[in-house]
Amino acid sequence: MAKLPEHLVEPLERFVAGASLIREAIRGADPGAISRPNTEGWSVRDILVHLSDAEMVRATRIRLVLAGDEPPLFTFDEGTWKRKLHYLWRSPEAAIALFDQLRFTTIEILRQLDMKSWDKAGVLPDGERLSIGELIIRGADHSTAHAEQIHQMRG
Repeated sequence: MAKLPEHLVEPLERFVAGASLIREAIRGADPGAISRPNTEGWSVRDILVHLSDAEMVRATRIRLVLAGDEPPLFTFDEGTWKRKLHYLWRSPEAAIALFDQLRFTTIEILRQLDMKSWDKAGVLPDGERLSIGELIIRGADHSTAHAEQIHQMRG
């Protein structure tokens, strides 16, 4: 098991629970309701696909940081990805399965980390440094926020 800084214990627990939170949020959802957009133009389907795409980015960033020495990290624009990667036609089931698998395989890696590895960082184009710990915190917050958003959209 990983040696973990105290401030990351709770976020890592939420990171691990992320896929379960999302699955619970969509449990029993009517297929028609999954594709109905909210007032901002995002449907539950869009959110699920966004979650899997964002998790793919996060998983890649974590691997780049752990394998490199302050590597450059890429960014993405979620609105552009939604439009250009055809979220409307993507499978919500495949999206949640991909999200789940990415989290699982990332957690396998995280369980092997020593204390120093949590502070390893990559650098975004704007110069911001993102550590492994910060990537986990952001990932935990991201899945929690979207699970809450889905619950609200479903009423």
